[in-house]
Amino acid sequence: MSGLQMDYRRFQSQAQLACYTNERDAIREYDATTPITTNLMGTFKDLDYFEWAKEMDVVSWDNYPGMDTPPSFTAMCHDLMRGIGGNKPFMLMEQTPNQQNWFPFCKVKQPGEVRKLSWQAVAHGADTVRFFQMKQSLGGCERFHGAVIAHDGTEQSRVFKETAALGGELDRIGKRIMGSEIRAKVAIMFDWQSYWSLEGCVGPTTGFNYPNEVHRFYRALWRRNVPVDMIASTTPLARLSQYDLAIAPALITVLPGVAETLEAYVADGGTFITGYMAGIHDEHDLVVPGGYPGKLRRLMGVWVEEIDALAPGETIEVHGGTVDAKGEIVASIIHREGAERLATYGGDEFYAGHSALTVNAYGKGKAYFVGTPLDETGMSAFMAPIIKELDLKSLDTPEDVSLSVRYGDGGTRYAFLINNSAADKRLCLSELNGGTELLTGTVINDLIELKPYGVDVIALR
Repeated sequence: MSGLQMDYRRFQSQAQLACYTNERDAIREYDATTPITTNLMGTFKDLDYFEWAKEMDVVSWDNYPGMDTPPSFTAMCHDLMRGIGGNKPFMLMEQTPNQQNWFPFCKVKQPGEVRKLSWQAVAHGADTVRFFQMKQSLGGCERFHGAVIAHDGTEQSRVFKETAALGGELDRIGKRIMGSEIRAKVAIMFDWQSYWSLEGCVGPTTGFNYPNEVHRFYRALWRRNVPVDMIASTTPLARLSQYDLAIAPALITVLPGVAETLEAYVADGGTFITGYMAGIHDEHDLVVPGGYPGKLRRLMGVWVEEIDALAPGETIEVHGGTVDAKGEIVASIIHREGAERLATYGGDEFYAGHSALTVNAYGKGKAYFVGTPLDETGMSAFMAPIIKELDLKSLDTPEDVSLSVRYGDGGTRYAFLINNSAADKRLCLSELNGGTELLTGTVINDLIELKPYGVDVIALR
């Protein structure tokens, strides 16, 4: 039945894509030049967006973060939408100027919050910032959804004035930034086949949310302001080799040729990270016989004999080196087959003392295996020495402050400093060598002060 479920999900995605291409081709009969797109929805489960992006002239998507959505998750979604389009600039097709109407209770956006969200999209590769809706509906299910022009019908509202001010900023400096690119040396694989398979499994747990597992790794890089490209698991070796580090969270489905590509990548000097639940299934959603992690076993240098499922709220201790963490959801019971132990499980389980984190030397490169979903502190501690060893140019900023850089023609660089919190932030970034803040014309040297939800766009020296 699991194989049928996977086939149905593929059919569902492909059938809806065929509907889109039929409509696109009908338009093309009468208009040969206007770019054609359709608005995607981030980590939406039902559609394999890597396949959809091949048929779109430009990728566009709707960004509606929840009230408790971490800014790092929103950043990841922007990077995913940029990634499915081959890292070309994308369109922010929809966002709300204020409330989103489908939550149990609809908080208004704080002053400056929508501006911050808009510039965050630009910082991660958007060349377009748009809103839904322009004028608030008088009836229907979206009557309380935010709008540039609210039910009062005037230009006197806070939301209208903030939106108009944002439009003025984008109009002043947008053309300078448009077309510039993100340059990353780290790639994270977002794999819809694994998405469907992992969340469709009956066992060993119902605790997995695939996008959250991708975010678990992404967040540790975002917190250090390390740029990331999101790629497909089937990315060819020639492109994969452009990255110093490749990460495949919860890659339960290994499609034909992927294991061989990863082996060649690491053998030639690449660094690869995967772990719990990886390599278990083939493209038919059948378990690969011979022991976990299947076709990745030789590369990772480990055999996962069993997978222990942890109850909701239950954790397991992980200790070793700089890592002092807790794991959750599952714990891989690992036997090393050439890999070096980096950390072990603690506690009173029978597998206490077994490897929880390992690294395997393979050719000129390294392959890291993460045996359990680590908490935020643990993942950060695990990733820190890898970031340092690979010289990934991380930059420290205060908590809730993010830094992204876009590269334009002629060596121009635009740094986006964003305060994702409702508190004032102060930082010193002498590593950037200063520059000119484009929104105000202020010359920036070292000290930078950001107001709540503040944004600085700096043309770097």
